[in-house]
Amino acid sequence: MGDVVSVATTSPDHVAEVAAGRTIASGVASKYWLALVADPPGSVRSLWLQVSGSWHRLDNPTPAIEQSVQHAFANAATFEVALWYDGQIVTGLVVRTK
Repeated sequence: MGDVVSVATTSPDHVAEVAAGRTIASGVASKYWLALVADPPGSVRSLWLQVSGSWHRLDNPTPAIEQSVQHAFANAATFEVALWYDGQIVTGLVVRTK
């Protein structure tokens, strides 16, 4: 595996790691959009999360993930949703206290 290089961006909560030619970025979500019905029909349902003005998706989220994200946004004074993503695809997701 290649070297890992950390690259700071304009936001202190937003860090990119470059490893083996792949960029994994992270940040705290400011908005979410939960597709309750797949559209177009036959596609997958997705949970969309916005970080620094860009939308990223987690396909086929479990009910537990949906509930945790909704709870965090409903209680935003206490919780936040942090994610890691590669382009538009969410690769990791946590709900944590602030």
